[in-house]
Amino acid sequence: MPDNQGKHDRIVSYMVRYRLWVMLFVVIGVTAFSYGITRMQTDVILSHMFPHDHPYLKLHARFAQVFGGGGTNVVIAINTKSGDIFNPQTLGKVKEMTRKIELWPEVYRLLTVSMASNASKVVKTQAKGEIVIEALMFPEVPKTEEDLALLKKHVFSLPQYDGTLVSEDGTAALVLTQMKEDISYEQIFVKLRDLVERYSDENTSIHIVGYPMLMGWIYSYKYQMYIVFAISVALMMLILFLVFRNVVGMVAPIAMSAICTALGLGFIGWTGINFSPLLYVLAFLVGARMLSNSVQITHRYIEEFRALGDNPVAAAFETMKAMMMPNAAAVATDAVGFLVLGVAKIILMQQLAILMSFWMVTIALQGVLVPIICSYLPIKAQTFGAKDKLGRLGKAIVSMANFSMGPGKLLVGLGMIGIIGTGIFQITQLKVGDPTPGSSILWPDHTYNQDQALVNEKFNISSDNLMLYYEGAKESVYEPDVLKTFELFEQHMAEELPDIYKSSSSIIGMSKMLCLTFHDGDQMWHQLPRDPKQLTGILGYVRNTAGTAVLRRFIDGGLERTQITLFFADHTSDNMLRIKKAALDFFEKHPMKIANGEFKLAGGRVGMEIALNEEMKQAHAFMDSVVLLSIFIMCSISFRSVVAGFMLTIPLVFSNLIAFSYMAWAGIGLTTSTLPCSAVGVGVGVDFAIYLYSRCKEEALVHDDWRTMILCAVRTTGKGIVFTGMTLILPILTWYFISALKFQAQMGFFLAMLLCANMVLALTLHPLIILLVKPRFMKKKVQLANQEKVASALQIG
Repeated sequence: MPDNQGKHDRIVSYMVRYRLWVMLFVVIGVTAFSYGITRMQTDVILSHMFPHDHPYLKLHARFAQVFGGGGTNVVIAINTKSGDIFNPQTLGKVKEMTRKIELWPEVYRLLTVSMASNASKVVKTQAKGEIVIEALMFPEVPKTEEDLALLKKHVFSLPQYDGTLVSEDGTAALVLTQMKEDISYEQIFVKLRDLVERYSDENTSIHIVGYPMLMGWIYSYKYQMYIVFAISVALMMLILFLVFRNVVGMVAPIAMSAICTALGLGFIGWTGINFSPLLYVLAFLVGARMLSNSVQITHRYIEEFRALGDNPVAAAFETMKAMMMPNAAAVATDAVGFLVLGVAKIILMQQLAILMSFWMVTIALQGVLVPIICSYLPIKAQTFGAKDKLGRLGKAIVSMANFSMGPGKLLVGLGMIGIIGTGIFQITQLKVGDPTPGSSILWPDHTYNQDQALVNEKFNISSDNLMLYYEGAKESVYEPDVLKTFELFEQHMAEELPDIYKSSSSIIGMSKMLCLTFHDGDQMWHQLPRDPKQLTGILGYVRNTAGTAVLRRFIDGGLERTQITLFFADHTSDNMLRIKKAALDFFEKHPMKIANGEFKLAGGRVGMEIALNEEMKQAHAFMDSVVLLSIFIMCSISFRSVVAGFMLTIPLVFSNLIAFSYMAWAGIGLTTSTLPCSAVGVGVGVDFAIYLYSRCKEEALVHDDWRTMILCAVRTTGKGIVFTGMTLILPILTWYFISALKFQAQMGFFLAMLLCANMVLALTLHPLIILLVKPRFMKKKVQLANQEKVASALQIG
């Protein structure tokens, strides 16, 4: 036996001999780690979900201190079921809601706007021709029919209010606000839902959209997610019972999973890294991986126990000897799948890479601990499961492999060609970002998505906004070129994107309103003055009479920065590309730099989404390549063969194509939530093949014929692969039918399909590849054994 193999056996023998001390050491370590669970933080942090190094995010961070970020907008619609809003009762609700929101510590008070806020102004002509700027409906709600009619006239005669703060049909009004970025989404969700319950009645409905509301809805399903996970765990335990029907098969996988879970969660707590609820699905995937891996090792222990005749210590030795290295190789590929997520310049992904990689590495302990745990549990060799049923399963698995290596070779080949053709086509249809309006995390009929549809239908405003900034010398914001460029930009975007453009908001609106009043309400004069002196005069009048609250939404205190906000119907991936193209096209014809300053793209929610989509697009291709390359390297090292690396990695391309084809067909975009699942699914999928290849190396010592060797490996390890696969696939698949979150449901089906594809490929394609390639690394032990026999014979001679 080679020296390395001798060292391996001595290490295994030592572990088995002192297995009680090994378990004691593990218990102490788990206890220390477990305390960290009490220190865990589970918040959604907005800045962690976007690429911090992207120019748009740097711009966002700088200007958010002045105008707010635009990424945390909340739009609240007060909708009447009959009649319009111009009555004291409905307008009173608008006023009360506005006052209440303005006092919340989570909001920017100056950025809270409605008909009832002091920031909503109207230009009026008083006696002797005096022109004044007054609040639209502040501080009191009009009570008389005459005052209500005047308010109605003001609203519908001014474009900055008609269709924005009030719907064009007059049946709904808006309250707009912007949240601070460091708020608790759980707490703000409670406050927003309280608004819905407090102000809804038989004639009024309240509809709220925006990122904070969306995150609040996701938080609200946290306990429902726990229930879904609990049902999945219960199903896993049922599968374990049906498969093993003994104490070892039930207790060992569950105990080992509990150990790894405590280590992983404790590590999260001790490092102080935030564990976002958006990562719970991945955390459960790791947990399911722990259990399924334990099933594979437990199945091997019971197989050795039966073969060795009721000798738990010997069975533990043989199991540890056979499974420790394949287990380490499988874990290495899984950990790499998570580790490469760190290449994305997104804090959430980088934290995910650290946390989940460590968690995956803890599974390497199972190669040692599962056999040890099994050795202390009672079992009788003759009580292992239902032998007839397992015999039928073994026959079915062998028949599948035999068919793929015989008459089914052509069929397998055609299937792979079909997968390649379909996959290449579907990848071109795969979207980066949200492919559908509303939120892809929630079902289409969810309250949030229904509210989003109502806001888009009723108003020319939304929570998806694009902000164009200007920055220059002091007082340069009043230069005519600045506002004229803003106006031309708004007109260009409206013309280029008529189907998704809604409206804009800037100091231009009030300036036009003032110019209109100066010309006796003649609509021809609802425009910016073309004469620079007149424009400067109007802007000066606005500055002196409108008040700080109005101006600070659009202009900073030093008069060096200003902004225009454009509202769009949604932030779907296709529309993000169109918006960016239209904006860049404008500045192809107009200078970004002028005499005393410069225009800067792109802020607001749209700018953040564009930045995120661009980062995800770059990271997606790079991650997939790095995952496959890393798996190739790991497998080559584990089996000490480059051929093994190619044989194990190339089939993953097929499963990758299947995965992305499904995503494109199902309308699932690549986001910070879905990309980790797709990357990790590839790493987990290779485990099945690794166990098969390891068993083939063992069977090569007994069988010279390649086909016989492969079929024997499939008959034994194939059962473990199926048991492992079913332990993973069936519980995760249930998410599709019971989860209230569309994202969780889709990821459940997606991961189940990806794992099922890898399981089938391990039992069909991989046996065929082994038979065709006949890799020498599988016969290396045989060659070494023969060399030892020859050497011994020569010594005797």
